Amino acid sequence: MNKGFGIWILMALTAGFLGAFYGWRGGTSLLFLLLLILLVALQGAAAQWLGPRQVHVVRSYHPRHPRAGEPVEVTVRVSLDGGSPPLWIRADDEWRHSGEGAEPPGEELPGGKLVFGGWRKEWTGTYDLKPVKRGVYRAEGMRITWGDSFGWFKRTFRADADDVLIVHPAPLTALSGGPGLFDPDAEGAGSGRAPELPSGSDLGRLRSYAPGDPLRHVHWKSSAKKGALLTRVPEEPVTPSRCLLLDTSPEAYPAGGGGADADGFELAVSAAAAWLERELARSDEVDFRQGDAAAREGRVAWKSLSGRHGLKEGLDQLAGAALVSSLSGPDLLQRAWPLARSRSMTFITGSLTAELTEAALLLTERGAALEIWCADLRDRDPEAARHAARLREKGLRLIDLSRYRGGLPGLAEGGASHVIA
Repeated sequence: MNKGFGIWILMALTAGFLGAFYGWRGGTSLLFLLLLILLVALQGAAAQWLGPRQVHVVRSYHPRHPRAGEPVEVTVRVSLDGGSPPLWIRADDEWRHSGEGAEPPGEELPGGKLVFGGWRKEWTGTYDLKPVKRGVYRAEGMRITWGDSFGWFKRTFRADADDVLIVHPAPLTALSGGPGLFDPDAEGAGSGRAPELPSGSDLGRLRSYAPGDPLRHVHWKSSAKKGALLTRVPEEPVTPSRCLLLDTSPEAYPAGGGGADADGFELAVSAAAAWLERELARSDEVDFRQGDAAAREGRVAWKSLSGRHGLKEGLDQLAGAALVSSLSGPDLLQRAWPLARSRSMTFITGSLTAELTEAALLLTERGAALEIWCADLRDRDPEAARHAARLREKGLRLIDLSRYRGGLPGLAEGGASHVIA
């Protein structure tokens, strides 16, 4: 709590000087000034010492689950308990990035400033956070200041808060201006259909031969046993349940001058958000895991997501996704094999390497239905082009996300507008 002792020292020096000068020279003008100073000090003391004793702050947000690049409207309700209501109050909100997501840890996000007037104990106001980046932001508290009518004598309370603002990544499909990410006719894009696993039976269903049936569909062995021609009716391909694996190792997103390509990783996260929205809109359940959690647990532990609640849970995880030293892409694929045997897997990474290509081919040879989304396929790189050609020859679907780089929001530093209510 700050009571502003500096103004009292200044006021005491001023009153002492005027009192001494009045005692020496006298005069009605000096007496008037001395009484005026004492009156100002009296109303300042009343504003400071007779004001509220407790402060309560409640925040709400719109939209409730914002996406990266969207402005956020923050509604603040301030309640004061005890004492007399102040003439005015000022509320200064503060936010700090928690270190999860796109922003550096501990970076401040400028909050809003609200000024309220009137003899009341409850105020409600709104301010707008400018478009912010993906991440998890925590409220640092709110400074509530009130004072006298001149604004000289102030008192400040700090209202602690544990509010958390989670900014989801913007799905890539909503940001791209060209053909959709899942448009099979778009150049460089992959089909939106899930890879199909082979049927559980090579025989399919048998029925009696009918004129016009192709001879290649006749099952001769069963026909010989029964003594009549039987035709094999192939079963429809089985569309398996889906799973998503996001590579979060810095080595998977190399930058031209060394280090990690942060923009490439944001592209991968946005693509993962698009994948979750698409699959949960048409499937009852999907499995999701990102590499950093897999590294901490020493294995690829999958999280099952379903419905709107599952979508929010998945986007919450993506909001906090960050490039951390974790399992490499090839290791992630190898450890994901137990689930890939019965799932159709989408693997999102930053670049193709020889090790990743070998791991993907091994899973494909074992019968896994795998597709790879790459933030920078770099077909202009001869080595990467050879890796891509090998994978495509084996029927593995590749999607180059780099064509959507222009769709990511170019965000300036976040901030807030200030409101006087």
